[in-house]
Amino acid sequence: MEGKHPLLSKTLWFNVLALVLVVARHYGYAEFVPSSLVGPLGVVAVAIADIALRLVTKRPISLRRPASPPAEPPTA
Repeated sequence: MEGKHPLLSKTLWFNVLALVLVVARHYGYAEFVPSSLVGPLGVVAVAIADIALRLVTKRPISLRRPASPPAEPPTA
């Protein structure tokens, strides 16, 4: 099965977004003070969404370029 480019992966984009939100919250870009349940519930929500995205995934991610068809042998 042919793999797809990583930038086309919904799972990868979801995890990048989750990481950006965690880093932004750590460095004070969130102006609210969440309850003590937000951290653990956020981790659970990300895990459930990740599992759901993996269940609907049809192709693997590949960093390799698609294989080119074999060259025609030279004719005499």
